[in-house]
Amino acid sequence: MRTLILDGAAIGGMEQLHGRFYAAFDFPECYGENLDALHDCLTEIANFDAQIKITNNAALEKTLGEKNAASLRRVLRDCAEENPHISVEFVD
Repeated sequence: MRTLILDGAAIGGMEQLHGRFYAAFDFPECYGENLDALHDCLTEIANFDAQIKITNNAALEKTLGEKNAASLRRVLRDCAEENPHISVEFVD
């Protein structure tokens, strides 16, 4: 299992966020670094289990902005529903 723990209070922005996902889950070089690409890559994971844990979940609005934080949560929840190899946990 591969685990990615992200601190919502310490994420430097969307670029850093995408970089962490890219590195943790060996996304392809052509990864588009947007939420659509994140969804595509996470739902295609099949050869390992991936655990994503967001700590300080309530701080995401401050670090990413309200729209990006809500969109990220939605994408991660959708991926966990669509792909049995993905688990997502949000911790305040």
